Amino acid sequence: MTWQEQAKALFFIEKKTIKEVSQDIYKSERSIRQYLKTLPQYKKEREKRKTENREKRKAYQRQWDRENRKNRYNRIDAESLRREHDLAAIILSKEKY
Repeated sequence: MTWQEQAKALFFIEKKTIKEVSQDIYKSERSIRQYLKTLPQYKKEREKRKTENREKRKAYQRQWDRENRKNRYNRIDAESLRREHDLAAIILSKEKY
C-alpha cells in the first residue's frame, strides 16, 4: 500500500487530521496536504469538517454560558458589595454639593 492510499484512508475513512496522518505514515504535512488537494472529495470533506467544528464550538459556548453565567449578576460577595458601596458614595457626594 502506498503512502497516498494510506493517507487517503486515514483522512477520509478514519477521519484523522492531516497532522495525525503525517505522524502515522511519517510523511510531511505539506506532502499530504498537496496530495489530498488533488482529490475531488477533499474540498467537500474539508467544508463538512469546518461545519461540524463550528457546531461543536457553538454547543460548547452555550454549555459554558449556562454553567458559568447563570448566577453572574445574582452573586453577592465582598467585591460586589464594595463596588456598590463606592458607586453609592460617588452618587451621594455629587448630590450633596
